[in-house]
Amino acid sequence: MSFPGVVEMGHQAGREIRPRRPWAPEEIGVDHWEPLLVSADRIAAGFTDTRGGIGRTFFLDLQDGATISATSPAPTGRKAIAGPGQFLIGSQGYGAFTTGRFGRDGAETARWAGHGAMLVDEDGSVGGPELENHLPSRSRFRWLAPDGTLVAGPALTGYYTSYPAKDREGTTVFWRDGKLLAVDADLAGHELFAMDDSRAVISRALLLNDGNVAVSLDNEVLVVRTPLGPLAGGPGRAGKATSGAILC
Repeated sequence: MSFPGVVEMGHQAGREIRPRRPWAPEEIGVDHWEPLLVSADRIAAGFTDTRGGIGRTFFLDLQDGATISATSPAPTGRKAIAGPGQFLIGSQGYGAFTTGRFGRDGAETARWAGHGAMLVDEDGSVGGPELENHLPSRSRFRWLAPDGTLVAGPALTGYYTSYPAKDREGTTVFWRDGKLLAVDADLAGHELFAMDDSRAVISRALLLNDGNVAVSLDNEVLVVRTPLGPLAGGPGRAGKATSGAILC
């Protein structure tokens, strides 16, 4: 494996920092985030060098398990189903902060200079909260436009973020920095609920019946009644939200 942002320092390098030479991983594990996604007749399986955080996603045929393609080695990030046989693959760390869309043939068809917990709706629109490892926060809610540009929504404080959910009116809801936040189809932000709570929330926001939203806070489940509508459908299959762990 190799990645341009990974550096090393040692006796052979004259104790100077230099790009790390290609290496063979000593230990390989499954990706921490969305390690296995299945969409139509395609599988996206992520594996990582557990000591360095550099990994690859392999695209497989669901019928016979044959490898169709694989991403180049890169820091791991969040993933999502983007359509039948299509996937979003994110990368963050060592200077990387990107998201790529990969088609049924395993080829990259689009790339954005942003990374986050992205949702894909029935129309194929992609959006969600950015997840940058930086404090104070520089993250925003973003739409990933088809031409590879980013459309900026509200600025986001804090760091830990739940994976979002989306209703049929195009409003995205998620928990961040002690608040239940919503961003509507016009990219206007709304605070639905707030409490003095600094616990790390990295789970998923669930949009239930009657506008109720459930979030896991450590060993508790918080349910908030909201004006949100029914859960939106995912790409290519109405009635199911499509994010990192939903089969399509």
